[in-house]
Amino acid sequence: MKAHRIRLLTVCALWATASLGTIRLQAAAPELPVDYARNLYAEGNLFYQREKYDEAIDCYRQILALPYEAWEVYYNLGNAYFKTGAYSRAILSYERADRLKPGQADIQQNLALCRTKITDDREALPSFFLQDFWRGFVRALPADVWAGGLLGLTAGLLLCLVCYFLSHSYSLRRATFYGAILFFAAAFITLMACLSARNARFKPEAIIMVPQSEIKARPEASAETRYLLHEGNKVEILDEIAPYCKIKMSDGNQGWIPAADIEKI
Repeated sequence: MKAHRIRLLTVCALWATASLGTIRLQAAAPELPVDYARNLYAEGNLFYQREKYDEAIDCYRQILALPYEAWEVYYNLGNAYFKTGAYSRAILSYERADRLKPGQADIQQNLALCRTKITDDREALPSFFLQDFWRGFVRALPADVWAGGLLGLTAGLLLCLVCYFLSHSYSLRRATFYGAILFFAAAFITLMACLSARNARFKPEAIIMVPQSEIKARPEASAETRYLLHEGNKVEILDEIAPYCKIKMSDGNQGWIPAADIEKI
């Protein structure tokens, strides 16, 4: 019985270590000159209100060059690009904002508006309804919130196990046993959501930035051109052989595109 308890506690310790490791991946961030970034942000917003969109773009880009990442900066940068008619740049900025703040209604609305300016109209492949449900569930919260929830549930799981092993009360042991099962199930689901959110944030995708790009059958300039794609389209990057990238389009078709024609999200 004692050996069984030791093994169980060891498993819990490993789970806690893995959970904390996941949280560190989400929370790690460099030290930033916050006051300077705030001043630039306010200045950019002032330029935007005065309809000086190029100056606003310059301020927002200076913030992002610090480096400093905030969804509000990308969102306002996208708005400024949209006002100047640079729709591919606007889509890229909104997509980056969406990765930092998934599910934000304003971002989604502006992205949808920008996509009406895209020349190509490719029908996306249908997806299984459970995939759509899981995707919506994961996008309901940012990755760092899922990570914080995982930490709290892991702490609750460990507390239940400690109470279970140290208590001599049958009713308390019974309650903490079932509590540990519930905490474990919730923590496992949260861990999967946290990892899915992290993978979605760093998924290798890009936006086509040139007016028109030729999608080749092979990573060669002399290869057959399969399709033509226009600026603003989002593609998934599958492979890279300089100076080409293998991409997958929303309709499932694949091909090779010059790396200089796209910019990664």
